Amino acid sequence: MVFLNNPTVPYQLVIFDVDGTLVNSFEQFVELLNCFASKYRYAPMHKDHIEHLRALPPRQIRRELNLSVFKTFRLMYDCKREMRRRGLVPELFEGIADLLIQLKQQGVRLAIVTSNTAENCRKYLGNELFQLFDWVETNASIYGKARQIKKILQQAKLSPEQVIYIGDQIIDIQSAHQNGIAVAAVTWGFNNESALVKYEPHYLIRSIQQLGSLLLPEQISIA
Repeated sequence: MVFLNNPTVPYQLVIFDVDGTLVNSFEQFVELLNCFASKYRYAPMHKDHIEHLRALPPRQIRRELNLSVFKTFRLMYDCKREMRRRGLVPELFEGIADLLIQLKQQGVRLAIVTSNTAENCRKYLGNELFQLFDWVETNASIYGKARQIKKILQQAKLSPEQVIYIGDQIIDIQSAHQNGIAVAAVTWGFNNESALVKYEPHYLIRSIQQLGSLLLPEQISIA
């Protein structure tokens, strides 16, 4: 069976965030933030506080925790290093692996833009899935990913209408808007649904099935 580029597939390039979009790393991330609370002198996060932070963009979260820009970057570095030290590997959301494979079979190009490291992305996805991606832009700023998205767009040589970004945070929506491409905000990650809606994503996605219907409305296979 040979899969050819499907003319009914609406997007020829799909760019994914990783944490909170492809993998379920939220609880581990909160655990790591609490681990470093005393070092950076903010209060450990309880359930209500976490829900409050889920409604905020990164700069407001930084102010809530009373962190300088420098300390914020140091904290993110410490969290990544501690995650590596503990060997923590968040699980893929159910259905994501199949979706990535189906997209690739339809000739859709795939990319990653994330603030995480390439090493962690490969570990989380596994070699087989990681190799499906044509571009992997890592270590993006937690305050925005517009520069990395722009770099991929320039290399892909596609019109903005052929590209979509999939993410779980306010900054994902903002970064896509800055590049004039569509953005689908998923509700199973860091920022909550009401916060995401305020920043006007083109699509609000509540399940992997909905995401699949958006990206692969029909599948055409030719023997």
